[in-house]
Amino acid sequence: MRMLLGVSILVAVVAAIDAARGAHWDQFALLCVLGALSLIALITLVGAGRSVRPRPDLMNWVEQQSAVTDDDPNRVVDRALAAYRAQMLPDAEDGRVGP
Repeated sequence: MRMLLGVSILVAVVAAIDAARGAHWDQFALLCVLGALSLIALITLVGAGRSVRPRPDLMNWVEQQSAVTDDDPNRVVDRALAAYRAQMLPDAEDGRVGP
């Protein structure tokens, strides 16, 4: 999706420059609006990232573990997920599953 938006921004910019050079101001305005909207969509998409909403009981556990270990809650979640993954994929090495 990011690639598509990036390409559409590039096409809109090139077409807007061409429209401006040809004194087609209505096309120039439309292409600038298209480029701006695509840029806003790209920034929104990149800024949003992937977020997961954990259950409230899991968040309570993370906060308790964070308080006990005096560590960042994100690191507590990272370690918990790594331990869970290690149990699920005992033969995996560096995230790769062998044949």
